[in-house]
Amino acid sequence: MTACSGFVAPSRTNVKVSKTILQVDNTKQPPPLPPVKDISYGEESRKYRRTVYTHDDWVKHRSPQRFLRNLSGIFVSGVYKSLANEVLITTGIATVLVGYNLIVGGYTDFEGTNHAAIISSGYLPVVGLPLAPFTLSSPSLGLLLSKCLSLLNL
Repeated sequence: MTACSGFVAPSRTNVKVSKTILQVDNTKQPPPLPPVKDISYGEESRKYRRTVYTHDDWVKHRSPQRFLRNLSGIFVSGVYKSLANEVLITTGIATVLVGYNLIVGGYTDFEGTNHAAIISSGYLPVVGLPLAPFTLSSPSLGLLLSKCLSLLNL
């Protein structure tokens, strides 16, 4: 067999083609299909979404009562129903971390009074994130958010 370069195809004389016949055994049954997963609310409600935005919809969208209407409908909205599990898990993890930091590292109340840690052990560290990534990326994220809001006309 001859060597070939990365850009030169080998000559056809060196290629051997073998034909094999695939025999299928029809006596065996195919494996059962896995059960159908539950379709999420977001995917199920997609078929009911409008594709046309009428003038009446625009008037309703721009009304002064839209803030109260949107706030009152948070827990029945499709976005909340689609993301409820992720929001609850994130909130739960954040609550546990704040509680841990209160117990291990103490806290400062709204009046500025420092309170000592309940467990004052040198072995348990306070959990935190560095601020540098957030301060470095905040101008870019702010510009991105303002662009998104301008596209949405908010």
